[in-house]
Amino acid sequence: MEQIFGRLKNIQAMLLIFISVLLLSFHFFFVYFINSKYLEGILSGSQVGFTYTAGALVNIILIICAPHILRRFGNYRFTLFLGTLELLALLGLALTPITSPIVIIGLFIAHQAFGPTLFYCMDIFTESFSTSEEMGNIRGIYLTMQNVPPIITPAIVGLILIKPEYWKVYLIGALFLIPFLILVGTNFKNFKDSEYPVINLPSALKKFYADKNVYNVFVDHFLLHLFYSWTVIYLPIYLIEYIGFSWSEVGVILSVMLLPFIIFQIPIGRMEDKYQDEKHVLVLGFGIMAASFMLIPFIHEKSLVLWAAVLFVSRIGASIVEVSGESYFFKHVNPSNAGFISFFRMTRSLPYFIIPPIVGLILLFTDFSYIFFVAGLFMLIGVRYALLLKK
Repeated sequence: MEQIFGRLKNIQAMLLIFISVLLLSFHFFFVYFINSKYLEGILSGSQVGFTYTAGALVNIILIICAPHILRRFGNYRFTLFLGTLELLALLGLALTPITSPIVIIGLFIAHQAFGPTLFYCMDIFTESFSTSEEMGNIRGIYLTMQNVPPIITPAIVGLILIKPEYWKVYLIGALFLIPFLILVGTNFKNFKDSEYPVINLPSALKKFYADKNVYNVFVDHFLLHLFYSWTVIYLPIYLIEYIGFSWSEVGVILSVMLLPFIIFQIPIGRMEDKYQDEKHVLVLGFGIMAASFMLIPFIHEKSLVLWAAVLFVSRIGASIVEVSGESYFFKHVNPSNAGFISFFRMTRSLPYFIIPPIVGLILLFTDFSYIFFVAGLFMLIGVRYALLLKK
């Protein structure tokens, strides 16, 4: 009987986590695809890239320090504190006039640091109520909740931005944090934290590298987020400035592009729990991502259907890689591995350190479209590291 009650308690907790992640994701993805275009109206292209880099640096420092913070305050209070700061940052972006670029840059850096860290906090909640036997299914549902909003929000944002009123988008993103904070605040007061071993960075890196399976899946996850970051910074600019689409058309393209995340991730997660073969699924996903992005420089038509189709295929690969990588990684760690989880979540931010200089170098020798071809080549590296994984 005690086991049944424990099982029911875990199911209830997971449902609350899934709803919380859905709200958190709505807040994040309402502004995700407009950030670079909004900043481009205030800064030069290179300054936009390096603003992302600054936000990534603060995020990485925050994640490295997270175990110290978690040991002292716990994941419950840390989540509420970060959520409140993120709410204030987005409200600030909504209300600050573009004549105050320094303030906007500061608020954007704060948003880039706090938003991804909130997903790290939700990972800790999720790990505490999960078992390795059902990890693929749980990560599949978790990622589907996380990926429903980016399918819906681009089309809505496209309609809002028929007039370039970016403040409305930031305000809506901020409002989603209010029910998120209420849900977490009222339901996780009694959350029991793990020990959260403090990260000794040199020894943690050595241990992380020594575990070849965790290291190899980390590299693949980093490449996946390199793919995402490349897209979020440069794809809206390319589609609007070079191909000639309007924001409303780009919104439709992005919504179609992201459909694979809700079509494929739950069935793939269940399949991997059954067959335990993330390795070959990762190889397939990276192959699809590489081929689709390497096609982009050769597509010059302003065809909404064609662009939506090519980008849809690219996200079939990405959706496969995301759930397979997360399933494999979280089968090898538990909540006490806060250091490993910290490194894994740094993959959201690390690409912003290398993308601006790489893209700057590419543009010295070729035109803008070929930056996507190079992104495709990077995805081929993911095939190599996927093949090194052991079942």
